[in-house]
Amino acid sequence: MINLPYWVSFPASFYIRLVGLTSGFEWIGVDFRPLLRIEHSPHIFACWHSRLMLPIYYYRKCKVTGLASQSKDGEFITQVMNRFQIPTVRGSSSRQGMEGLLRLTRCLRRGSSVVITPDGPRGPREEVQPGIIQLAKLTGFPIIPITFSCSRRKHFNSWDRFLVPLPFGKARMITGEKIIVTRDAPQTVLEEKRLQLQEELTRITRLADHF
Repeated sequence: MINLPYWVSFPASFYIRLVGLTSGFEWIGVDFRPLLRIEHSPHIFACWHSRLMLPIYYYRKCKVTGLASQSKDGEFITQVMNRFQIPTVRGSSSRQGMEGLLRLTRCLRRGSSVVITPDGPRGPREEVQPGIIQLAKLTGFPIIPITFSCSRRKHFNSWDRFLVPLPFGKARMITGEKIIVTRDAPQTVLEEKRLQLQEELTRITRLADHF
């Protein structure tokens, strides 16, 4: 039986490298890559599902683990991430996907940062699901919102309007304000933090798109 996600991941990873090598990058906020390579200080990175492509390239060979769903889409993302030396665990960031978040807890405690798309794998688009907040509460590690946009781009006609950067453009990567969830936070505070993350991701994504 043909493993379609495996074979499609070859041209997909080639295209991501092409975009990465031919784009001019600008970073706004903290660039965590040097810290991820030399320090034992894990973080929980959050980006919208539609803005995952360039972070895969940017965090290649860093001590980062991704979260991918059990779907065919998740298998494809897993294969692409593996080609950039980013390991993955399978699950989701929804209430029903806590098994994936528990695996990420072990990754964080071993010193690996994690990347989560909190509106994935099926939406609603740009709406944070509660799992990432539970992960931050359980581990005590900070959530770092990240996003990107670019001067040359296309959007897929998908549920998330997935952004595909085109080669030979300019890319802007943005890091948002850190979000801390204490281990004794009550449910009302968890909801406040969920909305805070949603608003911050929306803010920095609009900022990236405006340039």
